[in-house]
Amino acid sequence: MNSIQYLLSIETRGIKLGIQRTREIMDACENPQIGLPSIQVAGTNGKGSVCAMLSNIFKSAGYKSGLFTSPHLVTVNERIRINGLPISNEEIDLFIQTYKTDIEKTGATFFETITAMALWYFNKENVDICILETGLGGRLDSVSICEPIATVITPISLDHLEILGETLPEIAFEKAGIIKRGVICISAQQDSSATKVLIKEANKKGSPIYFINGENSLKCAVNIPGEFQRENAQLAVLTLDHLKNFDIPKTAVLNGLQTVQWFGRNQLIQKNPLVIFDVAHNIESMRSFLKYYDSLNVSEDSVLIIALQERKQIQALSCIFQITFKYIICTETTGYHPMPADVLKKHFDNGRYIKMIQNPEKAIQYGLKKLTSHGGMAIIGSHYLGPAVSKIFKIYFDRC
Repeated sequence: MNSIQYLLSIETRGIKLGIQRTREIMDACENPQIGLPSIQVAGTNGKGSVCAMLSNIFKSAGYKSGLFTSPHLVTVNERIRINGLPISNEEIDLFIQTYKTDIEKTGATFFETITAMALWYFNKENVDICILETGLGGRLDSVSICEPIATVITPISLDHLEILGETLPEIAFEKAGIIKRGVICISAQQDSSATKVLIKEANKKGSPIYFINGENSLKCAVNIPGEFQRENAQLAVLTLDHLKNFDIPKTAVLNGLQTVQWFGRNQLIQKNPLVIFDVAHNIESMRSFLKYYDSLNVSEDSVLIIALQERKQIQALSCIFQITFKYIICTETTGYHPMPADVLKKHFDNGRYIKMIQNPEKAIQYGLKKLTSHGGMAIIGSHYLGPAVSKIFKIYFDRC
């Protein structure tokens, strides 16, 4: 079993909230997070995009920028990058060979292990800054072991209810767990109930907290399409405005936003006919995607390929999906707790244009046959659709 196979094998340990095992594996790695300049990002939607924007702006300003995100689309390496380039298999091998005994001894999960690997790698490569995406929640997430110079919270909405809580204030409390004592926090605009929680938790820790205002003053293009991405960019820029000890000229900000790449976010796969790939997997992100897709003004029939994880609820949007897309093809992935295609199909009204194809590659191939020259296809719902998209369209997600 090679190192990557070993990493994937410990995914069976599942999600275990709490940072005690993270502390133990970090101790074994000589605590690479200590003294490592970092920005931690949490929230429900937009975390990865904000992280990618921040990292690319730092890179454009001449800094060596580490980026840790999750999950990956095709390869584990995608999660850990320096200046856009993913960690090599050789570095993964070195980490696993050095610390495998400690991983087994502590019982560290996949995410805890790869978080430790990211911080170890960034420390080893002496990055100037690292941008860290929180995995789930914040208060009990492994990434919260870091010692950030700033924390960032993207819009909070209802997701992962079975883990984080069933109300917005409960979920906001978990996200607010990334706020560190005396460390500045920058937040997107939030629902009033979430705002109250964030302010309360920031005050408890003596941490200044700033919220973006409702006016988007951003005057440059963002290389990730969609209006929501402009809000993400505004959040990234406000964060940079409050940082000290980094010289980031306006030209670097503009270049960073204009050249940033973040795969699986309103991603144009092909133009003629149109194919878009988006990993939107909850109500708010899917609503944003539908708004973006509508703006494309597709003139002929549209096709939807959709897969979800179990427990995801999209009934509130199923009618809109059926208005927007003539053909809906429900499929399923082999990733973490997938929703069976037959269960997903029940989210839609049964009709001649609703189809179930369990294999995502075959689902995409079937959908392509239904496309006309001026039609469109959307592939959405899960990061775990990445391998099928990569294989069918012969594209890669390892360079950003």
